[in-house]
Amino acid sequence: MVDFTPLPAPRSQGRLLTDGWCLASGEAPAAADWQALDAPATVAQALALPADDAVAADLDGRTWWYRCRFDLAPAELDRALRLGLDGLATQASVWLNGELQLSSSSMFVRHQWVVASTQWRPSGNELLIRVEALSPLLAQQRKPRARWRAPMVAHAGLRWWRTSLLGRTPGWSPAWPPVGLTGPVWLSPADADAPSALQLDAGLSEAGVGQLSLGLHLPEGATEVHLSVTGRDEQWQFPLTLNQGRWLLRTEVPGAQAWWPHTHGEPVRYALALAWRSAGGELRHSPLGHTGFRRVALLTQEDGFAIEVNGVPVFARGACWTPMDARSLQASPAQLDAELQRLRKAGINMLRLSGATLYEGEAFFDACDAHGVMVWQDLMFANMDYPATDASFQAQVAAELDTQLSIWRGRPCLAVVCGNSEVAQQAAMWGADASLWQPALFHEQLRERITHELPGVPYWPGSSIGGAYPFQPSAGTTSYYGVGAYRRGTRDATQSGLRFATECLALAQVPGERGMARLRAAAGGTTPPVHSPAWKAGVPRDLGAGWDFDDIRDHYVERLYGESVEALRRSQPARHLQLGRAVGAELITRCYSQWRRPGSACSGALVWFLRDLRPGAGWGLLDDAGDPKQAFHALADVCQPQHLGVTDEGMNGLHIHAVNDGAEPRHGSLQWRLWRDADVTVAEGRQTLSVPARGGISLGVSSLLPGFLDVNWAFRFGPPPAHGLHLRWLGESGELIAERVHFIDLPDDEAPRPLGHAGDPGLHAVAAAQDDGSWLVTVGSRGAARAVYFEAEGWSPSVEGFHLAPGMARTVRFTPWPGTSAPWHASVGAINAMTTVVVTHAR
Repeated sequence: MVDFTPLPAPRSQGRLLTDGWCLASGEAPAAADWQALDAPATVAQALALPADDAVAADLDGRTWWYRCRFDLAPAELDRALRLGLDGLATQASVWLNGELQLSSSSMFVRHQWVVASTQWRPSGNELLIRVEALSPLLAQQRKPRARWRAPMVAHAGLRWWRTSLLGRTPGWSPAWPPVGLTGPVWLSPADADAPSALQLDAGLSEAGVGQLSLGLHLPEGATEVHLSVTGRDEQWQFPLTLNQGRWLLRTEVPGAQAWWPHTHGEPVRYALALAWRSAGGELRHSPLGHTGFRRVALLTQEDGFAIEVNGVPVFARGACWTPMDARSLQASPAQLDAELQRLRKAGINMLRLSGATLYEGEAFFDACDAHGVMVWQDLMFANMDYPATDASFQAQVAAELDTQLSIWRGRPCLAVVCGNSEVAQQAAMWGADASLWQPALFHEQLRERITHELPGVPYWPGSSIGGAYPFQPSAGTTSYYGVGAYRRGTRDATQSGLRFATECLALAQVPGERGMARLRAAAGGTTPPVHSPAWKAGVPRDLGAGWDFDDIRDHYVERLYGESVEALRRSQPARHLQLGRAVGAELITRCYSQWRRPGSACSGALVWFLRDLRPGAGWGLLDDAGDPKQAFHALADVCQPQHLGVTDEGMNGLHIHAVNDGAEPRHGSLQWRLWRDADVTVAEGRQTLSVPARGGISLGVSSLLPGFLDVNWAFRFGPPPAHGLHLRWLGESGELIAERVHFIDLPDDEAPRPLGHAGDPGLHAVAAAQDDGSWLVTVGSRGAARAVYFEAEGWSPSVEGFHLAPGMARTVRFTPWPGTSAPWHASVGAINAMTTVVVTHAR
């Protein structure tokens, strides 16, 4: 067992200081300047600043004061108490009852300290916090010039400050910088008998045996120290031994089940609890949370990059996490658990916390552990040339890691700790010499610390690393925007040889009906035109570029659907938005179908972002309120453990790919049908299908046919023989495992077919009221319907943007928007339909 730097004791049972808070600004606020708060919060949250007003508020340009007045509870009287601040941004000083307690210059460090009984008052205690204005500090500092520029960051001097770039990147985040209190403030007994300096590591041997290491401090005189490890149906107890003042355990846990990402198995966790006798003979108990047993490795041979869990390569899919509330930067454990449940259902098995955002706390990792979602954790460094040799900066980084390591230890979900986000990429793109692409901070210093203190977690130096230049898709990891900002055709997803996309597929994703309703309300009741300032405020852009991500989305609307965006914006704005929603989903489906096929060079892809930071057409798969966009439904479809994909392999025709991430083989059959025009069957059939556990198979459509048919029109023999392919993967008992409706489009270098070439699909839909207040809508079509959508203000569909093959039907559940009493009314459309159709009521 290696020795680790002792850490402060974790917060024990106590209470949150939620009442008695107020806020003021200025150097010396008068009594009338203080504003009462409902609870401690960031300044942006406390002032309830809309995104459009945040720039004028200039939160970084003002000094802010927080004050909390509170009494002690009877159990807290006449004793030392521990006072804690879990989030303080950024340059701040704290006083208690007139005495200076601490000064902080990093928002990534948690603070807790013991306050003697003599410093407390039975009533009228006053906690006072001064948060310095950051902008004047940036303007005054005289520091060496950076060796490359980071245009996305508002002020280059931020590289010297340990604070989040959120709110300070005008191209893509609202002007809500994290100023003030970003986490709870709490009070608890200073329990001298509590365990401290906890270090925990849980792993899995190559033979599949659980391995557990534990180290901690207990008060002098402690005896009979035992750790219990409790699962659903089993329990183990292990004694700890005392060695040079530290209680240690290193043992195997025979029979412990492995923790898996939910797509590949069960995320089995075990509760840990410590029991010991104090010097006085009293039996003491301390819960130590949960852990899981798993083995993670990075496979990086031959320029590759893949994540292996318990000896099995795992295709990592998901998104880059953003705060659930970009103003408050906080979410309750219940909110986080519900969000992770939704992501698990969507098939997402990895979230990345980018170095341009911020760290999350215990509740986030608890939810990821419980639901089997892996975490790619960047350290909070992004794009900039950091002053790694400055002694003060080094001390801040060390304290930051002390805080974060206390959260990360023993977390089975933690799959990768990454040194930074795009630092090497930014240096290379800005023309810095190649000798600067591998800073020692990330390639040596942080690697050594993380490897030493998290022995079961792989370290990777940067999000874009590998190859002749840091962002080369075919080597290591990269931010992949070939399909996206660089406007490549969808075949580039394969042609680029992409190995692992730490971020990808960023478009200005158009919100759904509820998100648009919020935009209408903010704009005074009308939907802002897509060229208006009100709309453009929510559209991400690269600073200094002559384009934004609306333009990227519209480029693919024209490339895939063949419709003039300029004409649509002018005369059919609603259709323009519907095609924009559909194209984001289409790109996700096409790219992930290539990346997940057997034999693919790609081992993972994470969409940039999961959730928007503000209202509008942001990068998010979810809007800022968490409502799904069509792109989210598409990702959920292609991320399922059992997946059917279709790819165009040129002269080799169409290929079908069946992927099974599960621990058991799946036996059954594949039903297939080729159609053309509205509903003409070209060929159909059924054949047995057996897909191995944690594997996949590929079938050429040509192998299913009795003779040659130019299915994907690669040879140009006459007109295209087929327009679509419908696949159904059935289990041995006839249950549906996976389904795919694939439209056979022309290659990227061809002009696309008109969306309505086969005529109107003939949509029809019937709704039935349910006892719980929801409605079930069964929608079908005579012909093929592409990207089915609904218009139902006041009601949210469970899924949207799916395709229907000729004669196919699908059932969708509608639930009312929270806080609304809109009567039930809905219509259904498709992007290849002439008009929408009213949903009728079942009789």
